[in-house]
Amino acid sequence: MMPPLLAIVHILPNAMHRGVRLWVPIFLIWLLLLPFVLVLLPVYFVVCAAIDIDPFRTLGSFLLVLGSLNGTHVEVDSPSAAVLIHVY
Repeated sequence: MMPPLLAIVHILPNAMHRGVRLWVPIFLIWLLLLPFVLVLLPVYFVVCAAIDIDPFRTLGSFLLVLGSLNGTHVEVDSPSAAVLIHVY
């Protein structure tokens, strides 16, 4: 499973205006977060050892949840606008 790489946010006002469609490249966010993850990973292993949980199992569970975000479709509708988010 791969983490999500792209999100499309579509904002539709209820007035006669055209909507706004934004393509959000999530893979750039992953690249920006990678140095922080690498620095905090040893701290994560120490904390997991201190509270006696398996760090590989919890890290694997987190990655499974992150990988299952592909295909998420969120629709929020209000009287003034509608927001549609699709994650690829």
